Amino acid sequence: FGLCGIPENLIGGLLETKAKNLTLVSNNAGVDDFGLGLLLRTRQVKRMISSYVGENAEFERQYLTGELEVELTPQGTLAERIRAGGAGVPAFFTPTAYG
Repeated sequence: FGLCGIPENLIGGLLETKAKNLTLVSNNAGVDDFGLGLLLRTRQVKRMISSYVGENAEFERQYLTGELEVELTPQGTLAERIRAGGAGVPAFFTPTAYG
């Protein structure tokens, strides 16, 4: 959660390669000048799948101007989607997804 345990070296590598149109899956969008915020600042991110995005002004700006696609997912559902995808499970049911 927050900025602990983020893949700093991976983010640095993506910054160096200048890869574009990235889809990021994270429980949050980082902050403006650290973590995923660095990739947002260089406009390398096309889509963000997250459960919380409230502390990144650049994220907010890009979303409100239509530069960034956003999929907000409840925290437990996000964790299960990641687990299920890694296990090869194509679909699952959650009470929050029903209805």
